[in-house]
Amino acid sequence: MQDTDSFRSESAISAATRLNYLRGVVAIAYVGGILFSPRLWFSLGRTFPRASVAGGLPAVLSSADYLLSALLVAALVFSCASKRPRSYFVVVLVLTGLLIILDQTRLQPWVYQYAVMLAVLTCGQMNSEDEIAVRPTLAASRLVIACLYFWSGAQKLNWSFGHEVLPTLLESIGFHLPTKNLAFAGSTIAVCEALIGLALLVRRTRQVAVLVAIGMHFSLLFTLVGSWRNSVVWPWNIAMMIMVVVLFWHSDHALQWPTIRRPGASDLANPVVATVFVVCGLLPALSFVGWWDRYLSAALYSGTAPVAVVHIGEQERGRLSAPAAQHVFTTGSGELMLPLYEWAMEDLNAPPYPEIRVYQSIARQICQVADDPNEIE
Repeated sequence: MQDTDSFRSESAISAATRLNYLRGVVAIAYVGGILFSPRLWFSLGRTFPRASVAGGLPAVLSSADYLLSALLVAALVFSCASKRPRSYFVVVLVLTGLLIILDQTRLQPWVYQYAVMLAVLTCGQMNSEDEIAVRPTLAASRLVIACLYFWSGAQKLNWSFGHEVLPTLLESIGFHLPTKNLAFAGSTIAVCEALIGLALLVRRTRQVAVLVAIGMHFSLLFTLVGSWRNSVVWPWNIAMMIMVVVLFWHSDHALQWPTIRRPGASDLANPVVATVFVVCGLLPALSFVGWWDRYLSAALYSGTAPVAVVHIGEQERGRLSAPAAQHVFTTGSGELMLPLYEWAMEDLNAPPYPEIRVYQSIARQICQVADDPNEIE
């Protein structure tokens, strides 16, 4: 009876309606991300090497991304219009998995988030008029967003974010923060973002958290658009502002945690919610010891992801593609260096997947252009 009453206190917008809005936002944002990084998905004129999971895939399989990506976009579009989108979600998840197998660079943070949220909608109830039946799906979707904010803030609690990432973002729009204030500003932003995630799960602080989240995304979007940087995450920032309103605004329901008296009444008793709690709430902690990928742990803009440069010779420089060659720089000792991040952003409008195994895979392919592989390091 208590659970039923808690649903009656929910706003006039039903849980099923919220989830229907959510699936439309996720699908449209996913398509937007693909359109802003076309070479990442369709490889039309792409020069940045793929980093397949298997390694050494035949060229015919690599070229399959044209068809797979086209089908992915079509499935996302149809899922918006369909009254029964579950089958389209399954197609989207399968195609996303295949495309990531062909190239791990496609496993961008926003792709991972959308895939998890679509998996939640696929496995849970979303169209039922029974609010109690829909509740676990709504709770799991909210948990994905809350965990994203929490870990994104936690990942930024480091020296690099305050002294490198934040000043770079601010200077791109002409704002210079005094050096003495960098540590405080970086820590404040990181803590506030982590607190947004926690506050979204609490009924009394939810409205304020939604407003703060919208302000944060609007500020970041203003900075990125003003400096014309990282356009691939523009749709994601817009989608996050909409999703946080759809899922949390004027909602009185709070996540039910297990208690000694009523452990079965917890939202975590539902397998979908429990899985999300483990994948999005617990596993990101392993990234701090290198046991979980950074991009699966909300580490974008954290400043902690490793970067890679390739040392090349003058002869190999002439064999590089134009997007790669224009970013080659000379060190103080006269060595030529090719930065993979700048090359990927120029060619794909997306950063490389920041894991050592991916960098090694890319480097092995770069070595193939050299007469003497020892000239590339």
